[in-house]
Amino acid sequence: MQDDSFYQIYSNAALSTKNEVYVFLSNVARLEDPLQKEAVVKQLIQREGQGSMLIAEHVVLPHIESNKVGKSQIILIRLLHSIESWDAETKDIRLIIGVLLKENEDVQIKQKIASFMRALADEEYVDRLLTIEEEADFYKQIKR
Repeated sequence: MQDDSFYQIYSNAALSTKNEVYVFLSNVARLEDPLQKEAVVKQLIQREGQGSMLIAEHVVLPHIESNKVGKSQIILIRLLHSIESWDAETKDIRLIIGVLLKENEDVQIKQKIASFMRALADEEYVDRLLTIEEEADFYKQIKR
């Protein structure tokens, strides 16, 4: 794992279900209180109820803005093995891009997240993220 505090990259993560991913994201948020971790998982589930997290074939984008999140961050998780069934419609997930946004975040951080999100609209960019094999290359790609 490489960590610059804002972007965090996890390669070959052994997560096999959507719930495991949500728990992992709540752990990455470095919340001390188990109730806060549980609240973040619930918020991710609620957010998904508003619409699909799928942004490209094999890629999901779970994201929340929450008062439970102490520090905004983008978490990229390359799975060791794909999640065959994320939900009834979403299959074969290989990359998770999690966005945890602190409620009332500074404009500069919101702009940084918005810029990254705009980059995800580029299919070629997402394909590069999906096919990068080396963690260091992954990190270089997101910094562009």
